[in-house]
Amino acid sequence: MKKIAVIAASGKAGSLIAQKAFGRGHEVTAIVRNKARLKVEVTTILEKDIFELTSEDLAGFDAIVLAHRAPAGHEEDYSKVAHVMIKLLENIDSRLIVVGGASSLYLDESHEKLLLDVTPTDLPYYPTLLEMAKASLIYEASKLNVTFFSPAEFFDPEGAQTNNYTITGDVLEHNKAGKSRISYADYAEAVLNMIEDGSHQHEHIGIYEN
Repeated sequence: MKKIAVIAASGKAGSLIAQKAFGRGHEVTAIVRNKARLKVEVTTILEKDIFELTSEDLAGFDAIVLAHRAPAGHEEDYSKVAHVMIKLLENIDSRLIVVGGASSLYLDESHEKLLLDVTPTDLPYYPTLLEMAKASLIYEASKLNVTFFSPAEFFDPEGAQTNNYTITGDVLEHNKAGKSRISYADYAEAVLNMIEDGSHQHEHIGIYEN
């Protein structure tokens, strides 16, 4: 059994990860801003804004999953939260897994361009892609034991769990049909698997459905 904290456990990705962790018998603490929005069963609930967390709140966990999603108009919070987490965890021996974004993945092994670099800047969600990519670099430059886990380009909230996926490095990859897609359910499965087996520590990784 692992002690796992899920920050933003009432969101789409966070709730699935928390639900799956609890279902597997782990001790799960859901950290949420509004506990009334939490719809899954967990061991403990901590109702607190992410910017009010203390190091004591995060001490003693084997893994902390950060599933925070910044609201529209506050995309700069991704970088702010990254700095907060680095400060809070600098003296804590816990693994951090960040639910990232595909925009921070490189296009090829040369590492010269990110997916962000070829994304139209007039897309309504471009600010989110930009700020999540910035956050990935902040975590990468830190000394934390952090896994920045980027989903595929299409992060499907309605897709079924297939258990048929591939974990990649920090380069965007596609399946044989040329698709970059992963369901929230398979993503959550992958998160729990890496917590349990200890894989992919200190890495920026991606994932796609085969």
